[in-house]
Amino acid sequence: MNHRDAEITEIVVVIHEQFCKRLNEAVEKLKQLGVEIFSFDCDEGVINGSIETYKLPELEKVDCVNYVRPVMTYIADYPAGDPRNRDLAEDEDEDAAEAV
Repeated sequence: MNHRDAEITEIVVVIHEQFCKRLNEAVEKLKQLGVEIFSFDCDEGVINGSIETYKLPELEKVDCVNYVRPVMTYIADYPAGDPRNRDLAEDEDEDAAEAV
């Protein structure tokens, strides 16, 4: 069955110039919002990562963020047992049907 646990957007975040020397602080602020960090470039002040799509407007308001560029959006369907799995009851129904 097709599930929709989350809509995820991969992003490039450009940090305000005054935060470039404090990029670790900016990274922590983004993580607190739920950004999964893939990489960051201290010299350029750029962070690559992903976030749930509905959080993009909130991300754009973070004081260290100058610009957010959405790269790609996709639907995530996490497997049973993954803490991000939101359709637990449906997964249990599928497991029961497969056992029959």
